[in-house]
Amino acid sequence: MIMSFPNKLKQCRTQRQMTQQNIADILNVSRKTVSGWENGRSYPDVNLLISISDIFYISVDDLIRDDRMLSYYAEKESQNNKASLVLY
Repeated sequence: MIMSFPNKLKQCRTQRQMTQQNIADILNVSRKTVSGWENGRSYPDVNLLISISDIFYISVDDLIRDDRMLSYYAEKESQNNKASLVLY
């Protein structure tokens, strides 16, 4: 079974005995933001994903390897490409 990003994040955090607030403080985001990630309501940007992978000593690939999350980033990239076409 493939574990989703929210579940991986929560598992990594609890294994290291860290609170959502601990992670939020390290990443300079709110605790509510971390909660949103763990509940699948939102996802961190690429720079934060790299920081999260560093905190938990896990590759970004292992952290995000989830079809739903990959689809989310593919859609974001598509939106960015469409926006850049409009600007030119």
